[in-house]
Amino acid sequence: MNPYIHSRLCFTAFIFLLVIGRSVGQDLKAILEKGDKAYEKGSFSEALESYFAAEQKTPSDPKIKFKIGTTYLSAGAEAKALPYLEHAYKQMPTVDPDIDYYLALALQANSHFTRAIDHFKKFQAKNKKFNTISKHKIEECQFGDSLMRNPVLCTIKILEWPVNSPFQDYGPVLNQDEDHLIFTSGRDSLQVDKKFRTYFEDILSTTKKGDGWDVPEKISKNVNDQFHDAATYLTPSGKTIFLYYERGNGDIYQSDYNGAEWSKPKSMGKEINTVSWETSGCLSPDGTKFYFASDRQGGYGNLDLYVSEKLSTGAWGKAKNMGNKINSRGSEDAPFMHPDGTLYFGSDGHKGLGDFDIFKSEFVNGSWAKPTNIGYPINTPKFENYFFLSTDKKRAYFSAIRSEGIGGSDICKVNYLDPPPPLPVEKVVAVKVDTTRDADAIGDEFVDAMISFQKDLGLATQLTGKILDQDKGFPLKAQIVLVDNKTNKVIERVYSNNTTGEFKIIIPHGGNYGINTSVNGYLFNSLNFEVPAFSDYQEIETAIFMQKAEVGSKVVLRNIFFDLGKADLKNESIGELESVLNLMERNPVIKLQINGHTDNSGDDATNKVLSLKRAEAVLAFLLQRGVDKIRLRAVGFGEERPIVSNDDEAGGREVNRRTEIEVFETEPKVDK
Repeated sequence: MNPYIHSRLCFTAFIFLLVIGRSVGQDLKAILEKGDKAYEKGSFSEALESYFAAEQKTPSDPKIKFKIGTTYLSAGAEAKALPYLEHAYKQMPTVDPDIDYYLALALQANSHFTRAIDHFKKFQAKNKKFNTISKHKIEECQFGDSLMRNPVLCTIKILEWPVNSPFQDYGPVLNQDEDHLIFTSGRDSLQVDKKFRTYFEDILSTTKKGDGWDVPEKISKNVNDQFHDAATYLTPSGKTIFLYYERGNGDIYQSDYNGAEWSKPKSMGKEINTVSWETSGCLSPDGTKFYFASDRQGGYGNLDLYVSEKLSTGAWGKAKNMGNKINSRGSEDAPFMHPDGTLYFGSDGHKGLGDFDIFKSEFVNGSWAKPTNIGYPINTPKFENYFFLSTDKKRAYFSAIRSEGIGGSDICKVNYLDPPPPLPVEKVVAVKVDTTRDADAIGDEFVDAMISFQKDLGLATQLTGKILDQDKGFPLKAQIVLVDNKTNKVIERVYSNNTTGEFKIIIPHGGNYGINTSVNGYLFNSLNFEVPAFSDYQEIETAIFMQKAEVGSKVVLRNIFFDLGKADLKNESIGELESVLNLMERNPVIKLQINGHTDNSGDDATNKVLSLKRAEAVLAFLLQRGVDKIRLRAVGFGEERPIVSNDDEAGGREVNRRTEIEVFETEPKVDK
């Protein structure tokens, strides 16, 4: 039994029992006092029942919204907490002295790291005595944001029923063939742990059935007892299991399978089990060492990891603390050693996204290396622990508390993906836009003969306007090119007037076209036109504002195209990508950040991953075409930075789905 899970689970198990509105007729003050008393006792479902009744009486009261939000937050339901806390803060920023801290916690848990940092800093400024806590949370958000910008290439699936249930399911252990799964669950129990207000847990066992799993059964009457018992490690052969028993203060036991039945578990011995709390353990690949977690005296934090070597007698020798590289001032738990000797474990003390994350360490030159976070999206700001990795490292199982989960803690499966192949060079057929020449070369203007023909037939649109400096509004002499995005061919090139900045360009009907405007020393401007084949002739007037190529300036790439929900660049994007290449060639000192953005449709975390993958696709193209990797980086913001409201599709969500380039550094020229 792991209290780090159970402190979050009682709410999940009972929240569906709420009966909203039962107290509507009661006095508002009495309702709130009842809710406050329930909250102080940790009875979050009861507290919410009262607060919801109060909300029905005064629906817009920010103080009631705040109480609902903090109750959800305390119960581990951060996704539900966030809108209530945001509403309270918007209506009354002084609703509570610590509102910034609570709102920051909810934002962090929902992966809105930039906004969370802002509120943690506000809390820090007003609460100097909590500077250490604030600093730690800010660092978590900064680190979490960094991990989310560079996600692990994998897919994650929360296993469906019958593996996961509405209760807590965690601690997956598998045999080498991965056809036998043993885990811990709080289902099917009539006994309640009054200390943690949840059901006692049992060890369940299931076997592979097609693409899923058979209905799990309790592993054995010899193994499961009336209190908490939990699986911690299964040998590759599937013949020996190590388990946690809540006997004494909690100890580790071993049970063996004889082909028909599991044996009565036996204690791991006095060197491993002490008067302290031992929660989990695993064998080294050769079976000569046992790694386990204990909160015995002399450690570096709460739970520490220890190792014991097997003696010639078969007993386990004196346990040694694994040192302050592995152990932190927090807790380290659930060790798992891969056959290649890499150690995986959960920790809330090493640098992570928040709560428990999964880490790994390798034994190098006689010592354990500093643990590294195994990354997002496996780790999130919520709870992750109990990691198992297949022998070929292509699959993994772990336990997590996720807002989209089935119950409390759920068992998740990871499928690691191979890196995507580079974009095929042979598809790059664009005619390079000549933006290196001086705009005075008016003789370079040309119009494809077909465009003139379509104009004469009235099957074209005329775009006229001015090219202006964005900051001061003065006219600029610029090159404007029209690219057929289907063929990536430049079909028209014109120049704006040197004095007035005026220009005119013809857009043929029946295609998708990109207009690229460039001026030396400025970022290029990108427009997109998709015109039906038989539209009426029209004239459009516009002003194109140009941004200087300096730190912080950015432009939307309006001719970068992806299929819905995918991150593979479509061939129609090549012309725009060539413009980015030309920009970097003309300005060898600038460094660009590729920003990916989505609308708010779908899951926030999924959107963040998708936006990053799209930004990385652009980055990969540029690297493939020879741009130095130190001049590029990719960031995925997901739905975090909309530029217009997401209420509508046209002019709303479609605008927010975008890819940008942003100058993040300009190196000064050095005279040689």
